Amino acid sequence: MMHDLLNAQKAAAQQATQGRASTRQGVISSYDPNAYAVKVMLQPDNVPTGWIPLKSAWIGNGWGLFCPPSIGDAVEVDFQEDDGGVGSVGLRFFNDADRPLPCPSGEFWLVHKSGSLLKFHNDGSVELQAAADLNATVAGNANVSVAGNITSSAAQWNHTGPVKINGTALITGKITGQGGMAVSGGSGATVAGNLAVTGGNVTADGIGLKTHTHNGVQPGSGNTGQPQ
Repeated sequence: MMHDLLNAQKAAAQQATQGRASTRQGVISSYDPNAYAVKVMLQPDNVPTGWIPLKSAWIGNGWGLFCPPSIGDAVEVDFQEDDGGVGSVGLRFFNDADRPLPCPSGEFWLVHKSGSLLKFHNDGSVELQAAADLNATVAGNANVSVAGNITSSAAQWNHTGPVKINGTALITGKITGQGGMAVSGGSGATVAGNLAVTGGNVTADGIGLKTHTHNGVQPGSGNTGQPQ
């Protein structure tokens, strides 16, 4: 009698749960970037799903966190209230084909297949690397405060607009320019070395070095008047 009762309860439980879907693993077969949705081949039965949404940790109308999958990614599919018709894709898995990087415990790495990366290291340092161009647009002000030194290296540094330096500028290379130079205030300009002017003149208080004249010119060893 008891054995028959247990069998009846087991059969009733199986019938009640028949058709319900639990969390499944699958492989991405299609991706729709406009809907941020995917199709998945459920494993191990290789059963296809319809379009189901991708989960995201941050969403809004026209903004959010986007991390689209690649075709063939191994994923986890969740079904709302065990309903096989209401699924969504959350986590993805590394596997024998897609091997993980050796990210240390406590660190956060964001690495693109192109080689571009952003890494937050345990020592507090942040590593940013762009495999191609790095483009930044700032609608307001860009403020940078560095406790140590800034070191940069480039084939050429191009800047459009005025540059203001509140401090001493030490330039160890040659200074060239095409727009002229104006210095005011402070202690003026001092040149320790030669100053060569080609195709122009040196003027002090309106008196030109190449074109000025002297009055009171006398023969012999006398002095001339002031330059004019």
